[in-house]
Amino acid sequence: MNKEQDIIASIQNVLENDPKNYSKILELSAQLSEFDTENVRFSVDAGVISRLGRELVGKEETAVSELIKNAYDADALSVTVDFFECDRPGGRLNIDDNGLGMTRQQLVNGFMKISSSDKIHFPKSLRYQRTRAGQKGIGRFATQRLGDRLTIITQTLDEAFASKVTINWDDFAIDANLILIENKIEYVEKVKPEGTTLYIEGLREAWSEVTIKRAFRHVSDLLQPFPLSEHYEKSVDDPGFAASFSKDDQQVIDLQSAFYEHALAEIEGYVDADGHGFYAFKSEKLEMQEEVFLVGKKDRNDPFIELKNIHFKAYYFIYNAKGTNYLPKLVNTYIKENAEENGGIRLYRNGFRVLPYALKDDDWLGLDASVRRRSILPPHGNNNFFGFVEVVDTYGVMFQERSSREGLIENIAFRELQDFCYKVLSEVALKISVVRERKGTSNQKGWIGKSSKEIIDDAKKEVENLISATTGDNTSNTSESAEDEPKRIYHSVDNTLIIESLQKVEEFLEDAKSAQEEEAREHDQLLKEVQLLRILAGLGLTIGEFVHEINHYNPALKYDSELLVSLATTPKYKDAGVRLFSNLNALTVYTAYFQRAISENANRELKPVEIRDVAGDFITVIRPDLERSGIELGNPEFNGYKLFTLPMHKSEWASILFNLYTNSKKAIIRANRKGKISIRGGSSGKIIYLEFSDNGDGIPEKDYENIFDAFFTTSAPVGNATTEIEELTGTGLGLKIVNDIIEGYGGRVFVSPSPKEYSTTIRIELPKL
Repeated sequence: MNKEQDIIASIQNVLENDPKNYSKILELSAQLSEFDTENVRFSVDAGVISRLGRELVGKEETAVSELIKNAYDADALSVTVDFFECDRPGGRLNIDDNGLGMTRQQLVNGFMKISSSDKIHFPKSLRYQRTRAGQKGIGRFATQRLGDRLTIITQTLDEAFASKVTINWDDFAIDANLILIENKIEYVEKVKPEGTTLYIEGLREAWSEVTIKRAFRHVSDLLQPFPLSEHYEKSVDDPGFAASFSKDDQQVIDLQSAFYEHALAEIEGYVDADGHGFYAFKSEKLEMQEEVFLVGKKDRNDPFIELKNIHFKAYYFIYNAKGTNYLPKLVNTYIKENAEENGGIRLYRNGFRVLPYALKDDDWLGLDASVRRRSILPPHGNNNFFGFVEVVDTYGVMFQERSSREGLIENIAFRELQDFCYKVLSEVALKISVVRERKGTSNQKGWIGKSSKEIIDDAKKEVENLISATTGDNTSNTSESAEDEPKRIYHSVDNTLIIESLQKVEEFLEDAKSAQEEEAREHDQLLKEVQLLRILAGLGLTIGEFVHEINHYNPALKYDSELLVSLATTPKYKDAGVRLFSNLNALTVYTAYFQRAISENANRELKPVEIRDVAGDFITVIRPDLERSGIELGNPEFNGYKLFTLPMHKSEWASILFNLYTNSKKAIIRANRKGKISIRGGSSGKIIYLEFSDNGDGIPEKDYENIFDAFFTTSAPVGNATTEIEELTGTGLGLKIVNDIIEGYGGRVFVSPSPKEYSTTIRIELPKL
């Protein structure tokens, strides 16, 4: 008899004489399967448990949080985490919840089954319809990460007894067959109506009080730190979930959240099912009522592509606010210290926090990077916000966790989420700066604030007032000696007045420091503007060289295109040749126009300019582009003759008209309508004027004066990934250049009332010749 036959005989013997010896039957069956020459099967090495528990769950805090998630999924109202004798390795940990518990079948097919499909088939919890946390089914192996031995005692309302299983993780050694390792299950008396208790013994690491507090904060942050947005899909009749930690029966202090009532503003936003972003904020301290605003991917009403159904809430704090009492001094210190550790915008997926977002030094929204760029001046770093963004994504369609369970894959939806949150927070900071009468951006034109010298003078006056208050009613008492004067001052003044005055002086000095920094920033911004204009000037020279080279190739290109048309044998090829010839003609007009403008500019001679001529030349150049863009432009209308401006560079009109044209095209595209542009000119009194109108999406009246400032734009705010150069070059320098040219000749440019069927008109006025 060979070995295969011996195994078959052994199986038959066990089935006849010891049919309930399942371990022996499994062992013999596994041995017998090796003789199957027609099929192969996967087998699992027991060492995989170590890899799942000790390697996949990287941190002990993560391991504990995975077990808390299991309690939440079981509809527990509370869970207690108790450490005992854990100052050195070898201690024990008890995790006890009052959830639904597990039947024997659920214990075997759920807890004891690697990567079970239970959460896929049942994405909502049974009792409170909570969205279940996680779908990978590895939470139970977190216990292996924590200790050597696990005992589970679980009971349900419907069963008379509790089920108890003890697992010794040292049994799961490398080269052992996972299916052959026994974990004895027994029935014991119930210790409570329902729920599960985990006893983890032989802790692998020491847990000091500091470590336990860190783990507690980690798990506390896992659950929602604030009331959920009213837009969020709340669980049905869910009374909530609480977690508490203790060491040797000593309670760990809960993370306090009562300080949110001191926030300067409360912010809430969401992206709906169609990808449209909205946000609102309110501030009782600043008496700002709640108002809803749009924020989109590009323009404000431009929907996000992948981002749907997310909700966002945050509290905004400004620390040591000068000249204000937004935060009491002691509370200010406490909140600021807390913000350094726990501030920022946390990310929650299906009700549970995803790390590392908003951990200390994590800048996933680019807020701290934006502060360093100093383009936006109001405080808007991570430590100025406590908040969260809530993602409901049960099946991982939008957001997918990394295999390490720490962080999300950075796909389009994730990047749009970053963009949305950054835009909302930075816009709120800017809107609040207006009410606080603070400068909003480094390039904000027309802002008049106190100089550092004026602020220091105010501080000096405050000190003089304090001295006056100490001596005001007692100056007539001449009997006191000079050496008694300090004592008399000390006793005659309320200590509260002294403290308040010193605080004001401190605030004045802070203001002076800020003013000095602001003056330095304005100087830096001016240098940036000059540098950018220098770059544009260099770019103009490059364009001149480019136009010069293009003119060398044009004759040959035209000849070749004519030859292709004459040689074409089919209508299709002939049409292609005709289009090529037509486009080359348009290119010739463009290059000739720019070459003439550059040549005239190089001459540096100022000559009177007839606006009828420059408008005609410009229309000739842009006519092909108008046809391709589907924009209607009628013949220009001019009132009067000899519409000469005072002497100026004719090339400057090329810059003026092209800037106005490109702005109009953008406005028409945003409005998503058939475009119309109108050019009118004439004389009135001592001025020559030109009006450029379009039927685009228009300019808000409140922005009429601002649009000619450097870098001002009516588009949506820049995203979190925007670089400093993009902030400078992509935000409205064109009209600034137009304004500088016109003002340089003693004229002015402004938004004028539009004729019928048009939405925006830019009017240019220049002195007559």
